[in-house]
Amino acid sequence: MSVADLDTSTPGAGARVAPAPGPVSALPTHVDIAVVGGGCAGLATAVRLATAPGTPSVLVLEGRSTPDPRSWCSWDDGSDPLPEARSASWDRWEVRTDGGTSTGSDPEHPYVLVRAADRLAAATRRAEAGGSVRLVDGAPVAIVRDAREGQDRRDARNGRDGRNARDGQGAIVHTALGPVHADRVLDARGPRCPEHVEPGRVLLHQRFVGRWIATERPVFDTTTATLMDFGGQRPDGPVRFVYVLPVSPTSALVESTLFTPDPADPFDHEEHVTRYVGDRWGLRPDEWRVVDEERGCIPMTDAPVQRDARWAATDVVAGTTRPSSGYGFARTNRHSAAVARHLVDGTPVPAFVDGPRTRFLDAVFLRFLRDRPEQAAEAFGRLFALPGPLVVRFMSERSTLLDDLRIVLALQKRPFLAALGRTLADAVVRGRSWVRRVHPVRGDRP
Repeated sequence: MSVADLDTSTPGAGARVAPAPGPVSALPTHVDIAVVGGGCAGLATAVRLATAPGTPSVLVLEGRSTPDPRSWCSWDDGSDPLPEARSASWDRWEVRTDGGTSTGSDPEHPYVLVRAADRLAAATRRAEAGGSVRLVDGAPVAIVRDAREGQDRRDARNGRDGRNARDGQGAIVHTALGPVHADRVLDARGPRCPEHVEPGRVLLHQRFVGRWIATERPVFDTTTATLMDFGGQRPDGPVRFVYVLPVSPTSALVESTLFTPDPADPFDHEEHVTRYVGDRWGLRPDEWRVVDEERGCIPMTDAPVQRDARWAATDVVAGTTRPSSGYGFARTNRHSAAVARHLVDGTPVPAFVDGPRTRFLDAVFLRFLRDRPEQAAEAFGRLFALPGPLVVRFMSERSTLLDDLRIVLALQKRPFLAALGRTLADAVVRGRSWVRRVHPVRGDRP
């Protein structure tokens, strides 16, 4: 079944009926800007480009030809260029542990759900109204080549220098629907989980399976989003919890999440959700059904983002996911303004880089999650027991030094001091590795 089977009178129901772009007979031969990927970053950038000076022609190439089941969440900071695509929101949230429940609220910055189909529908309406942006699905991109590669070879054969010619600039985007010449190409496909990182770095895989479920009787409290429920967390296992977004009394996203260093961890997410639904709401198997599903892996790492070597002719939107939490929606929306500006100006798109304080705090927290997973539930419980606006400022990178100090003092002292020591030790390891690469000793040379 698909999400179209849900009652369209429920909040966020646009995601169930939002149309996808129709079939495309041919792509344009040339555009000013090609955006590869019609997800969060791609659509945010395209919408900003639609109102940019000079009205550049923009082609968004999405590889999927079927409805996108993904969703994104964040606390609303006013940065979303498509606010009309909001699917649902909550002023109140909670974190459940075996030791109790922590609740928070910040009505000025509600917790927001945006489903991919709602966002695509809103972006499509904007594109149709403006006329300079074209959205195409079912157009996976195999490779992007610098247009000068072929032009330089042709010019060499003909004895001329064509580097300044229009047809020798930009890149050729090779898609399943044919090639497109673009002056600028943006890779907006989102983060991929790396297989490994260099010594002195941390890599956890945030693996999840979210199941949209419909129930025969009303059981969900639509006033409160459950950000984490650690009930049944095993002391000897990785961090695991359930995430619940209730959009109506009979409809909710119930998501099983795991923070694991093992990319092939055999954890059964589907069974975890099934057991949780029965335990929390007392629902028998015949009283609920799965109507849609989303799954994925979010990298949680302090390692620099690696770009795809096959896409050397592109600018890249990457690294916007916060390493310590996996949240990236609001960060991507904020960064899209700078991305669009640089694309229009013809200047290189800057990498998304957190400030030193944020990078340091995230590095310490990642090591805590890796080394002390059995204490993660208590840490998150303590964090979300703090005043809601303080937590939201911290989660959305708007916290002050005093805010950060309050949060640090609220967490467990000994395990975080150990994580701090490990962070400093890892920095030394990375420094030595860098020195060996830059100044290899005789025995290190090939």
